[in-house]
Amino acid sequence: MKSYTTYKQLIAKTVILSLVTSLAVAFLYGVYIKKQAIDDLARVDARKTSRLAFEALYSAMEKGWSKEELDAIIVRLNKVEPQMRISAYRSPIVAELFGDRTIDKQVREHDPMVAQAMRGNEILTGEDDIRYLYPIVVNQECIKCHTNAKVGDINGVIDVRFPVANLKISLTTMINSFIIFFILFTVIIFAVLYYKLNSLLVQPIKQFILMIQDIISNNDMAKRISLKTKILEVKNIENYFNKMLDSIQDYYEKLQELSDRDYLTGLYNRRKFEEFLSYEVKRSLRHRHKFTVLMIDLDNFKYINDTYGHASGDLVLKEVTEIFGSKLRNADILARIGGDEFAVILPETPYENGYAVVEKLRASLESTPISLMFDQVSLTASFGIAEYPEQGENIESLLTGSDLAMYKAKRAGKNTIARADQSDQEMASEIQKKGEFLRRAIDEDRIEPFVQPIYNVRSGEIFGYEVLARIRDGKRYMAAGQFIDVAESLGFASKIDQIILTKGLYAREEKGLWDKRFFFNLSTKSLFGDTYVSVIEDHYKRSPHPDKNTGVTIEILEREAIHNVNGLMDIIEQMKQRGISFALDDFGSGFSSFVYLKYFDTDFVKIDGEFVKNIVVNEKDRIFVKHIHQIAKEFGKETIAEYVEDEETLAILKEIGVDYAQGFHLGRPHQLS
Repeated sequence: MKSYTTYKQLIAKTVILSLVTSLAVAFLYGVYIKKQAIDDLARVDARKTSRLAFEALYSAMEKGWSKEELDAIIVRLNKVEPQMRISAYRSPIVAELFGDRTIDKQVREHDPMVAQAMRGNEILTGEDDIRYLYPIVVNQECIKCHTNAKVGDINGVIDVRFPVANLKISLTTMINSFIIFFILFTVIIFAVLYYKLNSLLVQPIKQFILMIQDIISNNDMAKRISLKTKILEVKNIENYFNKMLDSIQDYYEKLQELSDRDYLTGLYNRRKFEEFLSYEVKRSLRHRHKFTVLMIDLDNFKYINDTYGHASGDLVLKEVTEIFGSKLRNADILARIGGDEFAVILPETPYENGYAVVEKLRASLESTPISLMFDQVSLTASFGIAEYPEQGENIESLLTGSDLAMYKAKRAGKNTIARADQSDQEMASEIQKKGEFLRRAIDEDRIEPFVQPIYNVRSGEIFGYEVLARIRDGKRYMAAGQFIDVAESLGFASKIDQIILTKGLYAREEKGLWDKRFFFNLSTKSLFGDTYVSVIEDHYKRSPHPDKNTGVTIEILEREAIHNVNGLMDIIEQMKQRGISFALDDFGSGFSSFVYLKYFDTDFVKIDGEFVKNIVVNEKDRIFVKHIHQIAKEFGKETIAEYVEDEETLAILKEIGVDYAQGFHLGRPHQLS
């Protein structure tokens, strides 16, 4: 098993190594200084001492002093420095002329160093005690007394002995030595630190960054980090980063699956289905064969949800998936593209064979009862068929054609199979053109908010504005009625809602209309998508006078509310707590209006304009408006009358007691300027 060290251990090792290194350098440098003292300082000091001794002896000899007086001088010199010993030995030349001494003769004969110095060699030796032998060389002045000598001969040797401890090192030498040692020590420390940090930290980090860049550039979550390091912390970074990559890869694969698959049934979702459909179009074009697309919508599925609950509805969808899957080939592609909508691609299958497959699916579903709690239900579906290339040469036309065929089967009485004919194709083509127009309008940012004022009937002041969607087409603007149905059928409604909501709230802020209530029409998909909430809450935060309700109302259409009453009730309850109010729009246009009044905790009721516009001439309409207003009041809601086209209508509404009114008489839709 490979062992690792920690940064704490690394720092400790580096400090200890640096300390040991510095001590070793200091010791070696001390040895060097000692040797230098012996070789240089001792030589200098000994030469000075020898020269002084010689000069003292020479002065005495010039005066004609005796041997005893010369010996006395030597004794006195030795007393000056007790630890130093100075001796002077005559050479044979001096002994011949002035007489020899016993000790000089013995030293010359038995001390090889003295004998060597007598031959003219300067000698420095010793470790703890220094011995320096200084030969006295005969010069021209010496010949006057030493007549038997010649220049260059040796008259004698001065022998100086002293301990190393007596050497005096100069201040300059000490300072220079300290500077050299400090510089050397610093260089070593930084060199060691640089090497260690570079090899054990910097290089692994560089390697780590390069590997991350490679993973990012190649989007390869399967790669893992492998660092060359002995540091435990760096190894831990590698291990934990790889674990994080494992988690990310796991989440990535799950997200990839969720992006491709329906979470409930495990079937492909609409996005993936359209990818397969695009691929099949290209493949069929290349190999020149036909294939069939099926759109399937379960009949009366809402009844199952309402009767048995959504959990049972989910169970039914899973059972239907099993039934359809058991009747299809492995190569066939089954997808769930909506709540109770399925789609199938039958590769290399012309219409005739495709129809047989659809009939088999229809009969199997009809004849297979599904167990729910203590009951069994039989389910049917409406099937639409589109053949490539007869009903469409691209995915848009194939989807539209099969979708139209499915609705055709619905209108024919359900539990049937239908194929889009020429008239259906012409309608599909028109829808595609409008869809392309809408797509371009969104991409080119030509969706604009218009506002229509809503007046307080009693005070005559503007209470608020209803924000309406318009498409700028050159110099003219298209009203919502000209494109909203196509937008809903092609899935553009939520995007348009988001644009109008964002731009409308921005206009309210820009114009400072915080005291005016703004009404927005949002589709059911937008409401359940919850994308509008953050936009409104951000708008509320920017209000100069924020309170619980800062004046944004969402209008709910009765025809949309009918599809999910329970879900809408929950949304209204949650959003009202976040300061968003609601209004029932087109109230009275359906038989269920008063039921919604009971269950939906809305703040406003907008009376359907079909009743309002004729109240001047139609007594029944007047009665309807009067009673709608009275019932709304009893439920604690305020009323808004639409389609107020003249002063007489406004007067009657005021007499009835309606709270607010809007219509061409009071103000047409316009841009805020």
